[in-house]
Amino acid sequence: MTTRLTLRALSLEIQTEGPRVGRTIRFNEGLNILRADNTSGKSTALQSIIFALGLEGMLSPNRQVPLPHSMTDSVVVDDDEVAVSESLVRLEFANASGEIVTVARAAKSPSRNRNLISVQYGPAITAVGEYENREYYVRRQGAAQNEAGFHRFLADFLGLSLPRVSRHDGSESPLYLETIFPYFYVEQKHGWNGLQARMPSYLGIRDVARRSAEFVLGLEAFDVVLQKQRLASTLAELENEWQLKSQELHDNARAAVVVLQNPHRRISEGIAEHQSVPMLSIDGAWVAMAPAIERLTWQLTQMERDEVRSVGTVASELERSLAEKEASLQRNVAIAAGLRQEAAELGRQVQQLDERIAALEDDLRRHRDSEVLENYGAAHSHAMLADHRCPTCHQEVSDGADISTHAMSIAENIEFIRRQITVFRGSRADAARVAATIAARLESLASESRDLRSQIRAGRQTLVSATGAPAISEIESRLRLRQRLESLELYAGALESTRSELVGIAARWATQKAALRELDAQNGSENDDAKLRRVERSVRDQLRLYQFDSLNPEMVDIDRETYRPTNEGFDLGFDLSASDMIRLIWAYLLAFKEVGRVDGGHLDLLIFDEPRQQEAAHESYEALLQYTARRAQNGGQIVIATSEPEPSLLDMLTGATYHLINIPEGQRLLVPFG
Repeated sequence: MTTRLTLRALSLEIQTEGPRVGRTIRFNEGLNILRADNTSGKSTALQSIIFALGLEGMLSPNRQVPLPHSMTDSVVVDDDEVAVSESLVRLEFANASGEIVTVARAAKSPSRNRNLISVQYGPAITAVGEYENREYYVRRQGAAQNEAGFHRFLADFLGLSLPRVSRHDGSESPLYLETIFPYFYVEQKHGWNGLQARMPSYLGIRDVARRSAEFVLGLEAFDVVLQKQRLASTLAELENEWQLKSQELHDNARAAVVVLQNPHRRISEGIAEHQSVPMLSIDGAWVAMAPAIERLTWQLTQMERDEVRSVGTVASELERSLAEKEASLQRNVAIAAGLRQEAAELGRQVQQLDERIAALEDDLRRHRDSEVLENYGAAHSHAMLADHRCPTCHQEVSDGADISTHAMSIAENIEFIRRQITVFRGSRADAARVAATIAARLESLASESRDLRSQIRAGRQTLVSATGAPAISEIESRLRLRQRLESLELYAGALESTRSELVGIAARWATQKAALRELDAQNGSENDDAKLRRVERSVRDQLRLYQFDSLNPEMVDIDRETYRPTNEGFDLGFDLSASDMIRLIWAYLLAFKEVGRVDGGHLDLLIFDEPRQQEAAHESYEALLQYTARRAQNGGQIVIATSEPEPSLLDMLTGATYHLINIPEGQRLLVPFG
């Protein structure tokens, strides 16, 4: 569906304590010139268009009515100032299919909230009659997405399929109408301060200026960027899921009192068959969980096949077993002591590595600051070297030798420090992984030692029991083995399931990462480049017409990344005279209209409020008026508000086709209704 917004009529209606005042303005297709003296109300009319469409968010994040006090407080009528009781803005417009609606929004009302917009399905201003009416809301959450939201209705009516884009917090939102209207409307107060001076960055959309430009021009890069953002978001979600599942696997391993052999690391490395395998110690040997359960089940079956023996029968065997268990317990205690020492040493290593990394990061910050100062031309001295400290280990250099300040450049130092940080972070991660493995091993040893102590107590109790009594140690062994099996069987499925999920997450991550790399390798489409060359050509042609003289117009390029005018790679936003900046804004926005109206998201509407800023030359302004008149004959609509004296304006428009809306000299926009 073609996108288009064609203004047909604007009605401002104010009820005062005295007369009813206002004005109705009709627009035609093509070039419309709204001429009036300064301070007579031209800007009120154009801002009312934005207010009627609920788009004042493009001007500012505040919630105040963006209309002058004449619409909300008091208005001058016959040289008397009278209070405003109620005021209403109505706007009649059409879409590309010729469908017409009239929207009404109260600027001040005792009974209607100003965030309520009424839509009449018909030309209620130019052809008064009874039309279907619906109410919508604006300027609140959901206005762009919910069925009762006005901006959802407006986007659908105008044929705009607003995509979802990434926000700074990682979430997604629509590319709000407020972000594309700076390409259709330039207001007088701040809009001429620079290119896209009113781009609403407060909405939190990532790279909002680029996304808006891509949408308005209909660039294929827009879809590529959205795919990249979605892939990046998916990768982040998978990495988060990986962390959660990894923690779940470790928690289940601790609960089952098993050790994960060769623990997995980063998601980018995946999980090999030999990694994160649940292992448990049986008779001093490490066995994988599945065969361990089989072995313990067989042992329990063998135990339960025979009756519990008496104390006299098992006494000699029990004494030998007690000696073995006591030896095993002592061995476990010794191993645990060694592991604790190793864990303490690893803890010290991690702490030292943290300190080293923090010091290197501080060095990196200072070197970056030095680089900035040096690039700015400062004579910078390196305080770190002046203090005779080694830049790597930060120890005193006490042999009297000076460290050369010219051994490496600042850039080389920065790269060297970055590499050091990477190495030390890797060392820290390895140390942390080993520490985690030792902690799991200690926990397993502690559990095994508890079992050994329980068996030793039961054995001793058995030896002092009556000779004919059942051996308590055998009963406890069976109970303990059954409980161990039940625990292992309880967690075996969860451990295997979680590990399988981690394997699947890593596989999905690898697939998404490969897709992202493939998109990153794309160098842009030929169609996009052709469109940008057309924008470039139009801007250059116009600048010649407007007598742009800050540099040769042929040297003005459109950057393929930012889509802004540049010269030799430098943005022109800050390197022009004030009057040439105005000429560049004219050319840039008109070029976007010419290119974006064909198969992009441009609404084929452009509104300039007092474009003759910074005392732009008479010849330049005349060239603008003549150019817009010619281009508007090809379709679409351009509205220019000006305070140019009528004789001068008519002279500049000689031979052009246009619709003049002239407010006579000395008359205000808002006058009593007849």
